[in-house]
Amino acid sequence: MADRVYGVLLVSFSKHSHQSSFVPAFVDHPRIRIVGVADDADIDPYLKPQNRTWAEQLGVPYLEGIETAVQGDEVDVVSIGHEIERRAEIARLAARAGKHLWIDKYIGANMRECRDVVDAVEGSGVTSILPSYVYNDFVNQSKRMIDAGILGELTAMHVDILFGKGIPRSISNAQRKPGFLPPGRWKFPDIKRELLTVGAYAVALVQQCFDPIVEVYGQGGAYFFPEHAAHGADDFGTLSLVDRSGRVATLSAGRNGIASHGAGGPNLAYLFGTKGTGRIDGKRPGIDTYLRNRIVDGDYNVDKDDPMQWHSGPPTMLTSTGTEFSRAALDDLVHALDTGARPRFTVRDARDHMEMLLAGYESIVRKRPVRLPLCGGEVA
Repeated sequence: MADRVYGVLLVSFSKHSHQSSFVPAFVDHPRIRIVGVADDADIDPYLKPQNRTWAEQLGVPYLEGIETAVQGDEVDVVSIGHEIERRAEIARLAARAGKHLWIDKYIGANMRECRDVVDAVEGSGVTSILPSYVYNDFVNQSKRMIDAGILGELTAMHVDILFGKGIPRSISNAQRKPGFLPPGRWKFPDIKRELLTVGAYAVALVQQCFDPIVEVYGQGGAYFFPEHAAHGADDFGTLSLVDRSGRVATLSAGRNGIASHGAGGPNLAYLFGTKGTGRIDGKRPGIDTYLRNRIVDGDYNVDKDDPMQWHSGPPTMLTSTGTEFSRAALDDLVHALDTGARPRFTVRDARDHMEMLLAGYESIVRKRPVRLPLCGGEVA
């Protein structure tokens, strides 16, 4: 078992996913082999040629029809990179076929889908992992500081995660859609809902450090980008989360524009304990010093095919610290497949994680705190 090579099927290269970012880790890992790219026939027009291009580059077949593709004998792991609205169905298909799951960020679009995925995975006995949240140096630094005991007992925390991407512009009243779009619609051709997309990382850090969350209060509706204002859909938001011990965590998350920060956007955690306070900077060093010419002479032209910079970044990004998260997550998955151990972040964790995000959106719409667990309503 120790030298077994596991076959990975890549399901979709949707622009709403990080599938392309996972490829280098899959290719470089000695215990992993990519065996194919798969998708269904009824997909967005841009996606089929994109899937085929990746299959050609990787030298593997492109398989049309996910349900058949996941049943292949050479497939051990299914990497799901489809739109959020399709992930639950794909995860259930793969689990029922006895395939292990590598899922990008979200397992479903609402709580019903998330619960169904957990039931399918745990009922089939397959292993699941979501690599995007707990394998990065930001989370690892925070956990080390808490576990070392130097802060005493953790009593509160605040997290700021903002992406310095896109070109902010002034927004007229005519460009603003009245009200705030309720949760449930996530896919747009021109935007992503950023409290979901970026806030997910901050919520996962809180989830790792706190007891289960019992109440969420959200605020949103202020915009940096007219594209978001036109949909009434968030590019920035804040959440306050209370755990069952009464501890409070607050966070801000979203995107605030290219060149707004010398390292591509702040990545900060403030940890408050009974003995002291700690500050974790995921973009180290902790003192912000940058060469002026790197900022003023940077190329801030945005690719016309990626106007909101979903797959590109600012020109002043620093080198990240720690092991690249995809490789660390892949090592954890391989170890779990070899030994039967539980990965650090599974579909059960993802279900609870999504519930907090959905509660945040519900709170923004209702303008009041929302208690967990969610019960009733569209998102439940």
